[in-house]
Formats: sequence, C-alpha cells, structure tokens
Amino acid sequence: MVIAIATSKSGSVFNSKKMKHSILTIVLFLFCTALFAQETNSCLFIGTYEANKRGICGDYELVHEEVADYAEFVFKRIAFEKEHTTQRPNTKFINANESVIAYQYEKKVSGWGCNSTVISTRTSKSLDECSRLMEADVAKYPNDYTTKPTAIFSWQGKNNGTAVYTKDFGGLTGKFTAANTGSKSFVVAQLSNNTSEMIAYVLLKTDSGAETVEYINPGATLTKKYDTKNLDIKVVYLDRKKPKPTVDFIKAMKNQVRETLINENGKIKPMPTATTTGVRG
Repeated sequence: MVIAIATSKSGSVFNSKKMKHSILTIVLFLFCTALFAQETNSCLFIGTYEANKRGICGDYELVHEEVADYAEFVFKRIAFEKEHTTQRPNTKFINANESVIAYQYEKKVSGWGCNSTVISTRTSKSLDECSRLMEADVAKYPNDYTTKPTAIFSWQGKNNGTAVYTKDFGGLTGKFTAANTGSKSFVVAQLSNNTSEMIAYVLLKTDSGAETVEYINPGATLTKKYDTKNLDIKVVYLDRKKPKPTVDFIKAMKNQVRETLINENGKIKPMPTATTTGVRG
C-alpha cells in the first residue's frame, strides 16, 4: 500500500505533528482491520482430491481451513482447483450455523476389481445430527462400505453457543469443543500428534468412569466425540517401535501430562492436576 503525502505549492510538507497523527491513525486502522478479520473466521472450506491417480480406483485426501465468508471460500476454491486440476478436486462451503463430519472408508468399485479410499461429509445443525446422517447412509447403502467409516475430521459451527479449548500436551495438541443437548453433555476432541518418532498414548476417562486408550501415531490426528461432562486426560509418549502398553501401564506412569476438562453449559473450564514438559519430536 502506498501513502501519498500532500504538499503545498511551495513544496513544503504539511505540519509534522498533523502528519504523524494521520500516519498513526492509518496504522491503527489497518491493525484493527486485520485483528477483526482474524476474529471473524466463522465459516469453513473443505476440499478433497485424488492423492494417488488410479483412475476410478483412486484414493482421496482431505484439506480444511476456516474462512471469513463465502467470498473467501470462492477465492480458496479457485486456487484449490487450480492446484489439483488433474486430481478430481471437490470443494464444499460450510457456513457459521452448520456443523460437519468428514469420514473415510473403502468402497468397492463395481466391475473394476479394486477398492477406493473415499472421503464423504455430512452437514447439519449439530454434530449429533451429522453422526446420525452418516449412520443412516451406511444402513441405506451397506454395499458401498467395504470397511466401517471412520471420522477423520469434525467441525462445530461458530454460532451455536459452544466453546473451544486448545491445549498443548508437550507434543500432542488437543482441540476440545464442548456442547450440550437437552439430555447430555459431550466433548469433541481433536488430538494431533506433532512428534516425529513417538506414539502418543492417550488415556481418557469420562464422568461415567469409562476409560479408553487412543493410540495416535506421529503426524496423525484423531477426532472423536465423548459423551461426558468431565474429561480426564493423560498422555504418555513411547517409541513407536515398542509394543503398545496396557491401560494399567499408562495409569501407573508417573512421567505424564495430565489435565481435567469440565464442560459447564457448553463452556470448557480446564482444571490442571499435574504437568510435565512432555516430548517434542
């Protein structure tokens, strides 16, 4: 951007104090505009493309990014389609009032003797409804699903009264979205392992006392919904070449990153109980 400086007929510059004030006003305006733009990214761009070209038997990958509005979506769609021209690109716009689940499964390609790794999406007003739509599709077209669909990404709309909390567990990044329905509370956890050599073993305990262990490989991301109000999290990092530990083993580990999240009326409140520096890979 170019800022023009007006001069008088004699060529002298306007009063320096007035000029400084004008420049400061412009800088503050640009800063506030940029800050506002960052805070208004309330919609979502979703794109899929063929990762390895095998014709009708190709496997697909997913990309996603928050955008401010439909105009920004169109800009990203044009760039995405240009980048993946020969890879069967497909895009979808999710507005601020919608939620979406993307899931992956293998589909048998009739007459070609091969399976294709497919990515589909279901969009609705809540993640619960998205899950129901996915399950209904599996029930209606069972022959399309060679493998059980696995959710690989979920996103909850910005205008539905939910809260998002992000936590770095020293190698694992957790993004937690809390929500409530009329009968229950739940937390959607998006867990990304940012290490290069370590498997993240995540022990999660819900308010019902149920414990589950999620094994997240280096560079992988897991997205899953937990029907709970309180979610206790423990993270242990071990070399990926070692065998998987048991739940009891993880519970007994002292060198762990731990935190408890409380979902109160759709707002997450962290209650840290113990922390360590974790692992960087």
